[in-house]
Amino acid sequence: MKFPFPPGSLLYLAGGLSGLCVTVIGAGAGFLVDAWWGLGAGLVLGVGLFLVIVKTTVLLCTLQTRETLRSLTQGDAEGEATAHMVLHAVSLYEAAMFPLRPGGVSADERELRRAIAYRFAAREGLPQRVRVAAAEALGTIEQSRDVKQAQAAVWTLNEAVRDCRPGFIHLHDDQTS
Repeated sequence: MKFPFPPGSLLYLAGGLSGLCVTVIGAGAGFLVDAWWGLGAGLVLGVGLFLVIVKTTVLLCTLQTRETLRSLTQGDAEGEATAHMVLHAVSLYEAAMFPLRPGGVSADERELRRAIAYRFAAREGLPQRVRVAAAEALGTIEQSRDVKQAQAAVWTLNEAVRDCRPGFIHLHDDQTS
């Protein structure tokens, strides 16, 4: 049987109907206990009970989702993300120091990219190997005027970032993965 509404809408409808049922049952029970005062108290208790049920359901779904995601990820996802962020910042700084055409990057932009790269390289949660490689790459970019030497330092940082990934397949002899 095919419904004309999307499944998400049907879930909202079912949730709303169950909330209405709990509220009506609470109001009816309150009315049986003490007429109109009981009706109001039962109504409030019914709505409160429904909200507690909804909150508990949302918390359980959140916990189940987190546990599922935790089982899918391997290693330190935050450290890996931070390492990729550092690699990106250092690469942008390298591009600012060695632009493709003379005068292509202003001094202000170069200084801003430098500050960002250094801030990212000093972030908490960064794996030690990446931290050392980033410091070496930044030092090489700062001190060297040789493009090849700077690219080699950034490539070393790239390798350190790749080593942070536990599921990464390492191939040798000029093969890529």
